[in-house]
Amino acid sequence: MMTDANPSSSLTVLVVDDAATNRNLMAAFLARLGHEVIFAVDGVDALECFAAQRPDMVLMDLMMPRMDGFEATRQLRSRQDMAWAPIIIMSALNTDADIVAGLDAGADDYLVKPVSFAVFAAKMRTMARLLGMERRQRELLERMQAISNGVIDGLVTFDERGIIRSANPAASRMFACADGGLNGLRVTELVAPRGERPPYRLLARDLAGSPVGADGVVHQLDGQRADGTVFPLEVGVTELHLDGQPLYIGVLRDISERISQQAAMADHAYRLQRYHDEQHREQELARQIMGSQIDAEALRDPRIHFTVMPARRFSGDLVVAARSPSGRLFAMLADATGHGLTAAISVQPVLPVFYTLVARDEPLAQLVGDLNAVLHRSLPVGRFVGAALVCLSGDGREAEIWVGGVPEVAVIGTDGRVRQRFPSDHVPLGVVNTAAEGCQVARCAVLPGEQLVMYSDGVVEATNDEADSFGVARLEQLLAAHPADGRIEALRIALAEHLAGASAHDDMSALLLDCAPSSDFFGLWDAMI
Repeated sequence: MMTDANPSSSLTVLVVDDAATNRNLMAAFLARLGHEVIFAVDGVDALECFAAQRPDMVLMDLMMPRMDGFEATRQLRSRQDMAWAPIIIMSALNTDADIVAGLDAGADDYLVKPVSFAVFAAKMRTMARLLGMERRQRELLERMQAISNGVIDGLVTFDERGIIRSANPAASRMFACADGGLNGLRVTELVAPRGERPPYRLLARDLAGSPVGADGVVHQLDGQRADGTVFPLEVGVTELHLDGQPLYIGVLRDISERISQQAAMADHAYRLQRYHDEQHREQELARQIMGSQIDAEALRDPRIHFTVMPARRFSGDLVVAARSPSGRLFAMLADATGHGLTAAISVQPVLPVFYTLVARDEPLAQLVGDLNAVLHRSLPVGRFVGAALVCLSGDGREAEIWVGGVPEVAVIGTDGRVRQRFPSDHVPLGVVNTAAEGCQVARCAVLPGEQLVMYSDGVVEATNDEADSFGVARLEQLLAAHPADGRIEALRIALAEHLAGASAHDDMSALLLDCAPSSDFFGLWDAMI
């Protein structure tokens, strides 16, 4: 059989003739042209050979026994499917009526015997070209049909009256119909009624939701399956013009799963929002309760400058201060393990102990011991609180200092430079049941205009996206470059600029105390003496 469009390709030709001489002559002609030959001696034999071997072409005689060529041509033409096989009548009958009758029976050409080889060869070349063109078109249609059948979306074509002309298997399955079951239906039968049905001449406008001819517009409708089930349907319509007549191509998509997913996502988002709101309310309540335990009034002492910058909503860093009855100023910067709510809870037990002992004017060493004992009892294993505690005398000339688990405490001279350092030489609070030696404090004389500086390790370890840490050197340069009352604000700005939008990995806090007497120290002194 012919396998390509080249006219010189070999064809399989069925020769139908009751005369052996004619069959032999055609066999010689066809062999010379490079074609293969199948023989049939009459119309009945021709039908059987055609069904069994599917030749590319038929050369048909007219006057034969059992079934003549006219009837055999009619039956062969009726039995051909999409594959076209040319039928050429070759007969000695040469009247116009015979030629017309042969062509009306379904023949593609008519040759009168005897036929010269030159004419026969030219006819065969013409038919081979026509066969090649037909097969290219058929292959293209088959390819397009295969693509249409393989598309997961439903595809339908319909005319301006809304009559479906074709539908791919996906469209048939979508509407619960057998393959081909949609053909001939009105396309509006695929859509669940929404009030009055639109005129069919406006069908594309109704489906696409836009004027006819607009391509790529998608509209959501309610589809209706053959069993009456209604489902969400997405439709896009494109208008074409073939032979001057409009043809519409509809792309149909069952979006039931998408709608279900959207509903599930909306419900999930609602639940998440409700959970977030509840968490926010609970955290705000917790923050207010925790904040109420801090003596905010004591932190308004003009000698105190501080900042607390949490990595999360809650800070594990704590800054507290209180003044004893004798005028001493106690201050503490605490840094609990981790950050967030759990860290914030860890430092809460120290507040009542701190305020109670300061109110009783207990020594700093006693305060450290009692704080450690409370945290050792209340915190689980692995949790502890680093802290720096300072007690400034009423006249502002002497300081007691205890440091455990946080960076060193520094004394800043009047020139802004570090004059003395007190390193962390104790374990953090809550780690062990500290003996008396673990509560020993350091003492130093301070001068008016100097400052005591405490900060958490989150300050010096603040790291930007370039893996550059803020560091101790940068901190001390900043302190030296600014006056005492502007250092905390300068530190806030410098940390924000250093991080440049990067998230802080730990809470950041700093506490600066001016070395000065309390505002009513001299009145208290006079009363005491």
